[in-house]
Amino acid sequence: MPTVDERKAEVRRQLTIGAVIERFVKLTGSATSDRRRGKCEFHGSSSLSFSVKRANSGEGFGHCFGCGWHGDMFTFLMELKGWPFMEALAELERMAGICETGGDDRAARGTRTRQKVEQPKRPRRQREPIEPIDMGRWIWKHAVRDDRAVRRYFMGRGVPQSELGAERLAQFRYISNCPCVSWPQGTDPRKALHAPAVIALVRVPTMMGDPPALEWVPVGVHVTYLNPEGTDTMRRRAPWAPADAPDPWLPKRRMLGPVGRGCVLLGEYRQDARLWIGEGNETVLSGMAIGKADGGDVGVATLSLDNLQGGIAKWRGGVWPLFAIKPDPERPCFLVPGHRGPVVGLVDADMSPLKGQLNRRTGMRAGEAVVEHRGGPIVRREITGAERADVCAQLFVKGWRAAGCPAEAVRAPIGLDFNDAIQEDAR
Repeated sequence: MPTVDERKAEVRRQLTIGAVIERFVKLTGSATSDRRRGKCEFHGSSSLSFSVKRANSGEGFGHCFGCGWHGDMFTFLMELKGWPFMEALAELERMAGICETGGDDRAARGTRTRQKVEQPKRPRRQREPIEPIDMGRWIWKHAVRDDRAVRRYFMGRGVPQSELGAERLAQFRYISNCPCVSWPQGTDPRKALHAPAVIALVRVPTMMGDPPALEWVPVGVHVTYLNPEGTDTMRRRAPWAPADAPDPWLPKRRMLGPVGRGCVLLGEYRQDARLWIGEGNETVLSGMAIGKADGGDVGVATLSLDNLQGGIAKWRGGVWPLFAIKPDPERPCFLVPGHRGPVVGLVDADMSPLKGQLNRRTGMRAGEAVVEHRGGPIVRREITGAERADVCAQLFVKGWRAAGCPAEAVRAPIGLDFNDAIQEDAR
């Protein structure tokens, strides 16, 4: 009889975590992609917050940036099905073809192994889709500098023209027929479904050379698809979506390439400049307008909340110490190495609450484990959007002050992001 560790090792040799998770969650990318994304089954996200890394390996893991779930294929199946470990192991052995039964029946009957039958490989019917980074390269190569088109879009979103000078738009391009979806390798991308789009170059600030000097290293692009008039984001139904699909729309935005720690720079960077740092391009430009930024100030769009604030240092068991928020040293907030000027964090106030993992048996959310005050008990409850905004502001300020910069955080009016707020002011 093989040991449990030997059985686990054999499952990891036979299965990839991407293949296991894809049985229950629709994932982006192909089966050979190393990183894939999907909607989280544990907290019912509507965005692609669930990330699978090393997806084509049995050693990979999943992580949700929405609810914080993290684990390998065994943990995923245990928590998804509500099974103990041995039943999850048995089910994975059945998926891998190592045994014939799984779940409760497998656990009751004991180990039944058989020789895996090698199936003949079927001829590939379709070409693999192009990788996201290659899609981004093609789009950037064929896009052009067109400040008028880019300015038309931002002004349509309520950003004042005074914030849209040539320096602020230097990292943006425009393309009138940008592919909305990836295309099969070796085919003409111009025949793919397309729309006009504003493209932003995403770069990572990195110290390089000897002596070290700051370089802004390109890592990908951020694509915003536009309506036919070019004044707002696209709202277009996916041709393949069923009539009763809950979310039949094509994505308004895409990030192509390994852009997780990157940013879009809105202005010409200087080491002593005042930086206005927020999540999205519209948020940053709108926040700069509301805050009356000087012409020499520089905006930085970090493109995700996780990048803007970094991680929170939780207690054992994933407990949130809400009375003593501290940055996780392993997941710092976005920083520019060597920066010495003042920094303003733009924190949107429209964050959705965190309700915890979904109990698939009861349909109820478990809530997050929190401690509200020093010496208080651990309770499970929803973390509100206002509390999330407060956590983000604290992590941002503490991270930048630890780096030696004067830092403050400002928040949009409750329930709004900065772009909503500037449009409200315009009305």
